[in-house]
Amino acid sequence: MKKTVKLLTAVIAVMMIVSCMVSAGKYDNVFDNLTLSEFALYEQGTLDAVQMRAFAVDPNGKYYYGGLLNGGTPTVYQFDAKNGSEVCTYTFDDDAGSYIKAIATDDRGYVYMGIANAANNGTIYFAICEENGLKQVKYVQIDIEGKIGVNGACIRRDGDQYYLYFVTNYDTDRLYCYNVTDVNNPVINTAFGNDGVNKGIGYLDLNSPLFGMSDANNIAVDDMGYLYICANTGNGSKGDTVFKVDAAGTGVVGSVSVAECFGVTAFNGYIAVCTYEGADSKVHIIDSSSLAIVKSVGYDNANNFCQLGLIGTKLYMADQGPDAVLVSSDIIFPVEEAPAETTTPVESGDTPTEAPAETTAPTTAPTTADTGIVAASVLLLAATAVVLKKKH
Repeated sequence: MKKTVKLLTAVIAVMMIVSCMVSAGKYDNVFDNLTLSEFALYEQGTLDAVQMRAFAVDPNGKYYYGGLLNGGTPTVYQFDAKNGSEVCTYTFDDDAGSYIKAIATDDRGYVYMGIANAANNGTIYFAICEENGLKQVKYVQIDIEGKIGVNGACIRRDGDQYYLYFVTNYDTDRLYCYNVTDVNNPVINTAFGNDGVNKGIGYLDLNSPLFGMSDANNIAVDDMGYLYICANTGNGSKGDTVFKVDAAGTGVVGSVSVAECFGVTAFNGYIAVCTYEGADSKVHIIDSSSLAIVKSVGYDNANNFCQLGLIGTKLYMADQGPDAVLVSSDIIFPVEEAPAETTTPVESGDTPTEAPAETTAPTTAPTTADTGIVAASVLLLAATAVVLKKKH
């Protein structure tokens, strides 16, 4: 009996070790000493408006952008990322009193704004501007019946193609995808989307049973095309769950509970999620494969964290309240050298053999349950069963 107990104890210990090994991210330790500090403070009267809700960073590292909700015209501010000073502004003049609540950028020098009309009824827009001077190139109007707003936006580059994703909310909760490769002629991407009945409709019906979200907030997309959506399913004021959706927009492949999740960005195998919960607002670093939280960090003077992005080695983030932009300590990933290629010489008269065909990875990403843990557990339990059977 004692030997059996010892064996079971050993099995459980090994399972716990395997679980920790499999769920750990490759670079989790780079976040061990992560901290937040104030980079720029925009006191009331500094800008024409207050309450910085929309936020995005320039992928080339020169600027960050803020969209403010109240006290002025619908304006996006471009700030110098070196010192936080105002560079220029963009004002949407086609619907006075509207709200710019989502901003995205691309590496070509274009800035995209998601805009809700003043009445939050019947119409939303997105505008495309040049980075230099924020000169408007194009805007698109989308008519949707009922109360309608717009929240997060992000851009994905796939080869030479560029895709804009943005979220609507209130009565109609959708995530749209537009091909914006030609900024003068944005077209809805009909290869994307699923409303539970039809595939390839250009958007996700987030409130359908297939996705189970409502009032989605900010969104991010990684290099593989996976989308990360901060959404409310009824257990929070602003948000309660971060969902991971496959690149084709056909279904949820994983999720993680994060109280009052609101902003999200993706980088180097991780996502950073910020929360809109007053003085308790936090940034959570999450492994994008396992969706395990590997680090959480707060800030002594937090108000409400809205959205964030990576410039170089630092996260920059909008803190709405007394409006501020916060910056993280350096996040430095180790540089890994690619292994040198080895070539087997072919002697004269030999016929080279063909390399084995590559196997194709499954298109469905792993969910939060880690298959490695399950496999290890099965093997260990099977071994235990064999031992116990022999003993009896």
